Amino acid sequence: MVESIPAEAVPAASKPTSTKLAKKALSGSSLKPVSNFGLIEAAADAGLLFITSPKVGLFRKGRTVKGKSGPPLCEEGQIVKEGQVVCYLEQLGTQQPVEADVTGEVEKVLWEDGVPVGYGDPLIAVKPSFPGIKVKGQLLG
Repeated sequence: MVESIPAEAVPAASKPTSTKLAKKALSGSSLKPVSNFGLIEAAADAGLLFITSPKVGLFRKGRTVKGKSGPPLCEEGQIVKEGQVVCYLEQLGTQQPVEADVTGEVEKVLWEDGVPVGYGDPLIAVKPSFPGIKVKGQLLG
C-alpha cells in the first residue's frame, strides 16, 4: 500500500502574473524563431500587440544612408501612432518602411539592428491605447 502526503503539507507554488510572464518573455535582447509561440502567448495574456514583419529582410531600427545608420525611429516607452513608420526592412539593398498598425506605447523592440527576420515575425511589442472610446460617458485615452 502506498501512502500519500496530505495536500496541506505540500507548499503551494506561487504562480507569476501574466505581466511578469510577458516581461520575462520580452526580456531577451533578441529572439530565436523557436520561441515566438511562447512570446506571443505571454504577450497576449499581458494585453500586448505586435507590429509584425510584412516581408523577409534585415531588421533596421532606423534608416541607413551611405552606410551610416540614422537614429532609431522608435524606442521603448515611446508612443507610436497608427501609420507611423517604426522601422525598416532591408531587402536586396533597398529599405522598405514598416508602419505601426496600432496606436500605443512601445514596450520592447524585439530585434537588434541587422538581424534577419521572416514574414510575420513580431518586430515590436506595443501596449495599445484606444483614443476616442467612450465608457459610460467618459472619454478614454
